[in-house]
Amino acid sequence: MTLLQIAGQFFRRWVGASLLAGPVALCCLLHSGVALAADNLVVSFMISSGNQRTAWEIEVIKKFRDANPDITVTQIVRAQELYKSGFTSMLQTEAVDVAFWFAGERLNQVVDQNLLRPMDDPVLKVAMARNFVDSTLAATSLRGNAYGLPLSYYGWGFYYRKSLFASLGLRPPTQWAEFLELGRKLKAAGIAPTAVGAAEGWPAAAWFDYLNLRLNGIEFHRKLLSGDAKFTEPKVREVLLQWKRLQELGFFMPETLDKSWDAPLPFFYRNLVGVVLMGGFASAKFPPQLAQDIGFFPFPAMAAQVPQFEDAPLDILVLPRNGKNPEAAKRFLLFLSQSAVLNTYNNKVNQLSPLRSFQASDNNAGEVQALQSAKAIAFYFDRDAKPYLVEPAFAAFKQFMAAPFDVDKAIGALDKGSIHPAR
Repeated sequence: MTLLQIAGQFFRRWVGASLLAGPVALCCLLHSGVALAADNLVVSFMISSGNQRTAWEIEVIKKFRDANPDITVTQIVRAQELYKSGFTSMLQTEAVDVAFWFAGERLNQVVDQNLLRPMDDPVLKVAMARNFVDSTLAATSLRGNAYGLPLSYYGWGFYYRKSLFASLGLRPPTQWAEFLELGRKLKAAGIAPTAVGAAEGWPAAAWFDYLNLRLNGIEFHRKLLSGDAKFTEPKVREVLLQWKRLQELGFFMPETLDKSWDAPLPFFYRNLVGVVLMGGFASAKFPPQLAQDIGFFPFPAMAAQVPQFEDAPLDILVLPRNGKNPEAAKRFLLFLSQSAVLNTYNNKVNQLSPLRSFQASDNNAGEVQALQSAKAIAFYFDRDAKPYLVEPAFAAFKQFMAAPFDVDKAIGALDKGSIHPAR
């Protein structure tokens, strides 16, 4: 056996022993001379709020720099819409080592274009399997390879004022009939049952997602959004008929329909709206003095034979194929996998950490429980659907929420939007 072979055998044993010994030993390994060759790291990140940017830079980037002083971190940060529209071009033309992205169809698209590297390093794979919630790892696995490290996720459901429900003798509904009765009682008290700010289209998509998931299940939902099922099927008509029924019953406050997603919140705070269907990100806007009075319940069951499925958009980090510093990228992902950094970061941005060690707070306990009870998760309409379907669908949902709530017109628009432009 040559000296080089002996050294290689010793290194492999060292890695294995370090894995068994845990994060401290691995930390020592990562700071050994073997790892120090990687001294640059380019990270591209999408910014959606000032709070998120501060949390990312202080809780993640600064802590990584402090723990890895030999690595120079360069950040590329872009606002949300600019980042999303330019993501594919960035992967093709820029040398980025780690990039923010989304699980679901948007991940599938760039994997199919061969623009990402799989996360196949054995040390990283063991750390991820050990420390991340299984459902979040499954969401980033394609054709047997992991293509994303889970960063943040959040559930969708109904928020309500506990004090309002108590004063009216109401309870969070678990069945659809109970939800309809809840709406009737709220209307009788002079309160709009719910509200949605549908100006951008996407907030209304939550209603389509959940009605379809509750009536038809996740497999049909996925087939529909991927183009393998037709919007002209009777199952889709039933979804829209149920939605139309709510609108004809006057469940939706008309004043917010042409406003932005957060327009219902002031009405909700003043008990003029009973419940709002929103993602966990909305809790960041709740006034501190009201936070303890705001409860959460999942979208009620509608069909006994359909298990509970939830919308839970998942943000991830990916490895662009054009990255020049794979060793530094691995160290960054290992750092996130083996420390509590993601727990702290997600607490700051009012989202859920994908780490097993994450502890739910009073503010998100209901959201966490709903996701833990779910049979499987979808990622939300615009993250699950083929890209060419998204804008036509959002326009159709927005129009459908205005009288006369035309089911046939909505089906026609959705069916037309589901046809690939190249066909």
